[in-house]
Amino acid sequence: MPSSNANDSSKSRVALHRTKVAAVGSRRVEVTVPTSDAALVKSVAETLRSGGKRAELVRESLKPFVTIGKARSGNDLVAFLRASPLAQGDFDASRDRSTGRAVELS
Repeated sequence: MPSSNANDSSKSRVALHRTKVAAVGSRRVEVTVPTSDAALVKSVAETLRSGGKRAELVRESLKPFVTIGKARSGNDLVAFLRASPLAQGDFDASRDRSTGRAVELS
């Protein structure tokens, strides 16, 4: 059974590593893929991690095939709507400011 000191030491090393990774703008992700695609996914991850023109080419090539995540801010939502087919149409999104209709409650 490992001692408490060894466990604390490994926890601090992991925390330090995570801090360093976050500082350079990276994030660890875990995915489950078919065995036949594992090498491909690893290769794509390595290319993206290396940066440069090849990474940008991979990003641009994959974007049409993946879904867009949820908007995290109002700016994301506005950008999404401006890129949608609704942006070219005659679409009125103004709010109805009427007081509603009279309802008899008896």
